[in-house]
Amino acid sequence: MVKPNDLKEIYQESKRLDSLFGEQNDLFSDEIIEKNILELLVEFGELANETRCFKYWSIKPMSDKEVILEEYIDCLFMILCFCNMTNVSMDEAFPTATQENIVGTFLTLYKDGFNLKKNLPKETVKQLLVNILYLADLLNFQYEDIKKGVSKKSLIIKKRFKENY
Repeated sequence: MVKPNDLKEIYQESKRLDSLFGEQNDLFSDEIIEKNILELLVEFGELANETRCFKYWSIKPMSDKEVILEEYIDCLFMILCFCNMTNVSMDEAFPTATQENIVGTFLTLYKDGFNLKKNLPKETVKQLLVNILYLADLLNFQYEDIKKGVSKKSLIIKKRFKENY
């Protein structure tokens, strides 16, 4: 299972991307924080939709691993953005994951996402990170998968930023 301490390089890339966005926006304004919380919740929904974990009525399989990974990376980047905002260090002590299955983990992620509020409680941010990493394990993503997905998404984000997306 990927641990927060494994993410140091990925976290640094996330911080670089945050600084690009910070050049044009006050990332700590109430309005931007609120929008980032909503974006996080939307990203959770997009990821859940691709896994199809809640669609008990359907026999259609989950999306391809690459599609799910791309959605997963969107969630991870958003959580790392909140880690950056709250000065979380990947060397800190972290709580343990709180669920045992995919559906329960998504519900916990949503609950913690709703609990962020504008004051961004650091412990909630850390719990989000632990649970998104636990979800990676449930989705059979290894560190190398995540690193590859981050590299790909970073290039897309930088390109979009240059093009005023």
